[in-house]
Amino acid sequence: MSIQNRYNVDDRTSESVVDLCEQERMIFLPWAPIQDLDRNRAVPEIARSHGAEPRQIVLAWLLARSPSILPIPGTGTVSHLEDNVAATAITLTPAEVAAMTRAAG
Repeated sequence: MSIQNRYNVDDRTSESVVDLCEQERMIFLPWAPIQDLDRNRAVPEIARSHGAEPRQIVLAWLLARSPSILPIPGTGTVSHLEDNVAATAITLTPAEVAAMTRAAG
């Protein structure tokens, strides 16, 4: 089973749904996973420190948030797809995850 709701680094109104999916071993599909990434003040600095694009950092944040989250960002090019897949290799520190969580909006 899965649930799909709007959820990203700036819009976390479905936070309790993510927790429920994790508890019930369900998949959570975040809708608009990389939208509004420019509104998070911590993203650019963390992206620079990892030599990554901001969209890769927010995908890494989603993956770090919960093992139940399965982000499916849209793409129109192979290079963008490759960048999205490369985000899975980025390991954010707990401090980076916390900074992004605090800096939303």
